[in-house]
Amino acid sequence: MTLDYAKSSRPSIAAAVLLLILLPSLPLSAGTQENADQLFANSEFAAAADAYHELIDDGIDVPRNRYQLGRALHEGGDPAAARVAYLAALQSGFQPEGQARYHLARAEISLGHRGAALQQLEALVRLGSPPAPVLQSAAEFAVLQDEPRYRAVLEALSPCRSPEYHQFDFWLGHWDVTPAGKTQSTAENLISSRQGGCVVMEQYTNGAYSGMSINFYDRATELWHQSWMDNAGGAVHLQGGLNEAGEMVLTDRDLPVSSATGTVNRITWTPLPAGEVRQHWESSSDGGQNWKTAFDGIYSPKE
Repeated sequence: MTLDYAKSSRPSIAAAVLLLILLPSLPLSAGTQENADQLFANSEFAAAADAYHELIDDGIDVPRNRYQLGRALHEGGDPAAARVAYLAALQSGFQPEGQARYHLARAEISLGHRGAALQQLEALVRLGSPPAPVLQSAAEFAVLQDEPRYRAVLEALSPCRSPEYHQFDFWLGHWDVTPAGKTQSTAENLISSRQGGCVVMEQYTNGAYSGMSINFYDRATELWHQSWMDNAGGAVHLQGGLNEAGEMVLTDRDLPVSSATGTVNRITWTPLPAGEVRQHWESSSDGGQNWKTAFDGIYSPKE
């Protein structure tokens, strides 16, 4: 039995139902923004490049499509064509500019254009992004590791370079901790700089008792924060900053924990002339009206 399509120009109900079932699985029509973006998201880079080309040819020549065309060509293994698209995107005002210049630098170095790549990377310093770890994670830039201009870029884009991030550096070191009034140390504390200078890490040991904290400057709040946890399950959360005397003062007074416990803690770290550091921990049970010392000790460089 054969079907006679000439008998009627109207499709049968069964054919119509079949068409509706199949429609969701059909590819998006070419030439739409949605189609181009979906192809790119699906890592179908050759098809995505064709789709972005079509959009541009159809008059949707916006900076984003130039940039996305470059990304599709680049991921598809054609850095030369990607370079042209990135340049066109930048010339038409693509934002964020740093994003386009970063990938343009990748394309330039892949093409052996060392000087052009460095120029793009140096432009990133002016823009302030991306942070140095992003550049260091890009395999293309490995060939620049010994290049002074590249090292200068990494230094300039290191995210925690400003003085605020280093206000607590006076606490860095390997210390013996001696309680006030004692002559022998009772603990040791290793304070180290981590995460590219963004974190001050504390590792405290006193016999079987130990604990650690991370300390960091939050540029959004312009405050220092400390989160402490020990092997007895004791947690402390503090915030604050330097006072006019150059002391680091952190407290939980304005944090929910003080309301929950009824106790306010305040810890002051004071750099001393002989290269030592005093740590004075005070607590208050009346909202900060009266204070008593919980710990007072001197950090001396460990020999």
